Amino acid sequence: MNFRYRPPDRKKRETRLEKLTRKLIAIRKTLLYSAAGLGLFLLLFATGYMLLSERGQTAANSAYARAQQYRQAHDLNAARIELLNAVKASPQWSPALIAQAEVALEMFDGETAKAALEKAVRAGTKQANLLHLLGHALWLSGDDVRAQAMLTDKAIPTTNRAYAMRILGQLYTGRGDYDAARTAFDAALKIAPDDSRLWTEIARYRFAFADQVGAAAASDKAVALNPGDYRALEFRAQMVRSQFGLVAALPWFERALAINPDDIALLEEYAVTLGEIGRNRDMLAGARRILALNSKNGRAYYMQAVIAARAGNFELAQRILNLAGPAANGLPGAMLVSAIAEYELGNFHKSAETLERLSAMQPENLRIRRLLARAKQRVGENQDALDNIEPLVVSGEAGSYDALLAARSFEAEGDRQKAAAGLSAASQPAIRKIRPLPQARSLSAAAAGAYRNPNDARYVVPYIRALLLAGDMALAIEQAKRLQKLSPGVADAHMLVGDVEAARGDYPAATASYQRARAIEFSEAVMLRLVDSYRRQGQFAAANSIIQTYLYLNPNNLSAQRLTAYLFLDQKRWAESIPLLERLRKRIGYNDSILSANLARAYSGVGRHDDAIFNAKAGYRVDPANPMVTLIYAQTLQKAGRQPKAVLELFEKANAMIPGNPDVAKGLSLARAAQRAAQKSAKSIRSSK
Repeated sequence: MNFRYRPPDRKKRETRLEKLTRKLIAIRKTLLYSAAGLGLFLLLFATGYMLLSERGQTAANSAYARAQQYRQAHDLNAARIELLNAVKASPQWSPALIAQAEVALEMFDGETAKAALEKAVRAGTKQANLLHLLGHALWLSGDDVRAQAMLTDKAIPTTNRAYAMRILGQLYTGRGDYDAARTAFDAALKIAPDDSRLWTEIARYRFAFADQVGAAAASDKAVALNPGDYRALEFRAQMVRSQFGLVAALPWFERALAINPDDIALLEEYAVTLGEIGRNRDMLAGARRILALNSKNGRAYYMQAVIAARAGNFELAQRILNLAGPAANGLPGAMLVSAIAEYELGNFHKSAETLERLSAMQPENLRIRRLLARAKQRVGENQDALDNIEPLVVSGEAGSYDALLAARSFEAEGDRQKAAAGLSAASQPAIRKIRPLPQARSLSAAAAGAYRNPNDARYVVPYIRALLLAGDMALAIEQAKRLQKLSPGVADAHMLVGDVEAARGDYPAATASYQRARAIEFSEAVMLRLVDSYRRQGQFAAANSIIQTYLYLNPNNLSAQRLTAYLFLDQKRWAESIPLLERLRKRIGYNDSILSANLARAYSGVGRHDDAIFNAKAGYRVDPANPMVTLIYAQTLQKAGRQPKAVLELFEKANAMIPGNPDVAKGLSLARAAQRAAQKSAKSIRSSK
């Protein structure tokens, strides 16, 4: 087949060009329309974003304004929530972030404050303007090294330097570097001499340095400068609690809570104080209020555990402490409750382990020494028990059960001579001369510390105590009076002078020194020394007045309750002594034979013979070798007209232990007469038959 080339038809060719042109025009129009659409979309997006941003900033502004109002009203929880809303609405807005950090710092939340401040720096705020707040946040978070670096940075503006120096002073105080703390506070005072928060921290520093008078003066100044500063009022309450007692502190706490009723730190201190007074329901209400504000608050769980333990529900106390978590269980109070609960539940090893850790933290806490000694004895570690209880017996701080515990430990160790001495001490309740407890440091180590720091009470006080124990009265009084002159605002300085003078037998001089200490800090130690000193001078009315005043201010104090109850017994005010003695029994149990015997005396005095016999028998079971307990058991049965044969045997036993005692002789005579009468009556009956 043949093919011939034919050129394309021009008309058809044009038609194809037109089609191609139209396609190109269409594509061009599409591209143009797409670009315009994209531009329009971008324009609409930008406009919407601006509208949303404006709306977000408006919401942020409103939330921020409300937060500032709440801050003015001291409602920090509400302010915190509003600032969260402000930051959510405008995440890069520095004023809201900085305010969020300031509120977090006021609530002791260093981590939240640090995060907010770092965001503010990324949002454009100069870090130099935030160094004082960043240092505060790092210090609260436990990063002292970085905190110190920021707080001492020379880039801090002058307007923020007083704040930075205040936090730096707190950091140094917590570290125990009191000289550096003083320098920091002095620098802050030059800039802000009328800052109530600064004066509050100066008061805290002076108190840590044992200058109670200086601390009280600084605290008073802080309150005077700003009566609405609840932190100043809080520390004033703590000062009053330390100086004058629990009850006296309550109005100060209540005044602070009227300003800021939801402050957790305030609520904790107030609730704990109520609990120490014995107002358990009020403490429970406070704990529940705290948990409503912060469901993870460890101290609130601890308070509930205390109430459960006081009610004798030790299993519940342990369950509550387990809910509190490890952080709360590291608190000394929580550790003590846990140890007591384990002891009462029969877990003596666990109790001893906890008490050993606690004793290392608080080596001069006498109650912990006693509990640890008891736990150690229950697990058969008698030498460890002696190591803890013997110093109390030597110093005169031990009660009758403590002396008995020491005696039994000596006996278990094979030292019968010391065991007999301990039993003798336990059996004769009397005023014992108070001497300082043995110190952890040797005399040479204490002397070296005092010579290196001759003006620091923290070093001089242990040295004087060591001299007292060594019997060097001349040097002890010289050092004590020097410290007293150097530190007139330190209660321990006056108390030590009193101790030395009492050891020398000069009780009028000792009383004067103890009264000076009392004016600074009316502690249990001061109260006991004053009572002892007055009694040794025959001034019983003055001694009783001291006891009653202290008990009014500290109504739940064991020592004051015991002394008051024994005072009532001496005055034959039986009915008034019973409630106090029963409260003591509820708190310390049935192991104190002298307490049981005195309860028997009180119940016998009001004619409640069944209760009297129950308590007399309980005391006798604990300590049958105690002549006083034996005598009271015999007297109780005799007065009730019960068990004449047992009465005679008990009196004969007491007479063998303390021959010549007039009370024993009188009771024995009556018991023998009763026996003769009974024999005569029985003989008469047999004859008549």
